[in-house]
Amino acid sequence: MLLIKRMKISIVIPTYNRYECLVRLLESLKMQRHKDFEVIIVDGGSSDKTPSLEADFASFFPVKYIRQRQGGFVAAVNEGMHVCSGEIYLRTDDDVVGSPDWLQAICESFSVSERVRVGGVTGPVSTPDEGLQNRDLFALQARFKTSNQLWRLIGWFYYDYLMEKKAFDISRDVRCGAFTFGANFPEATKLSGEIEVDHHESCNMAVRIDLLRKVGGFDNTFIETAEYCDSDVSYKIRKLGYKILFNPKALIYHYPSKQGFFSKRFYSYHRIENFIRFYFRHIRPNTLDKLIRFFAYICFLNTYFIYIFFTTGKIAALGSIPSSLINIPKYALITLFHKEGKNATHKIQK
Repeated sequence: MLLIKRMKISIVIPTYNRYECLVRLLESLKMQRHKDFEVIIVDGGSSDKTPSLEADFASFFPVKYIRQRQGGFVAAVNEGMHVCSGEIYLRTDDDVVGSPDWLQAICESFSVSERVRVGGVTGPVSTPDEGLQNRDLFALQARFKTSNQLWRLIGWFYYDYLMEKKAFDISRDVRCGAFTFGANFPEATKLSGEIEVDHHESCNMAVRIDLLRKVGGFDNTFIETAEYCDSDVSYKIRKLGYKILFNPKALIYHYPSKQGFFSKRFYSYHRIENFIRFYFRHIRPNTLDKLIRFFAYICFLNTYFIYIFFTTGKIAALGSIPSSLINIPKYALITLFHKEGKNATHKIQK
């Protein structure tokens, strides 16, 4: 029988004008089996009732409310890190709901550290069907499978070639740089036990606080939507010799809305740059096969954003094209001349 260590978890929640969502999350925390935790709300300047939540929930668990000093997602999660008092840093979103076993399962996975060097833990992020429509590629899946022959051909190119028939694997990165999304589906909760994965799910990210601080926190060069800043941390921790475990019992429910990240999904310049930075830093096109797959994926992403432009009229979606042209040679040169060293940590915002 596994002896579960007593661990304090610091739950960091960046938010902005999402009072109703945040209340739903905090209510789910009242039901947690594991009781040793604190909540850190990092508020980007809400004008709603968000500041009142510190007092509203203080009788149930410790709550720290922080008014964010610097703008941006990465600044928010790093500011939360600076005030953590727990051994485990758990980053999540304000639009999730935790299952009652969520925190307990995270502690169970960290408790196997006596035989496995566990640096991070993640788990299923169950997303309802209506929520999947607010996620980029999920919204196109039906077309890949049921539309005309052109859409089916694109679906084959995406699922069979780019994703290597692994699209529904759990928390993995394939050779082109794309990440798999099996953690979003019910099958992820049916695993018989923990598995080792490549990266955390972004809104279910538990990390040993000492390791997070050792790698410099989240890298503030990942900007705007800050995609891949969490995977960047996962890879840095793995390169220290630690594992990331996926526990099927560490389940949360995600209800993505059309606020926040959704409104910025058209800002393709920085989304592409964040991907290219991550790819050249950690995966790298160091074989001909990976190089071809990387460029094929870049072409796929650009085609997708052009499609978004023609269907929505959002001109920001066309930023992926100059971003690709500018940032591929930029980060290729950085890699060539080793300016990032062995994934050296970056100064974080304080």
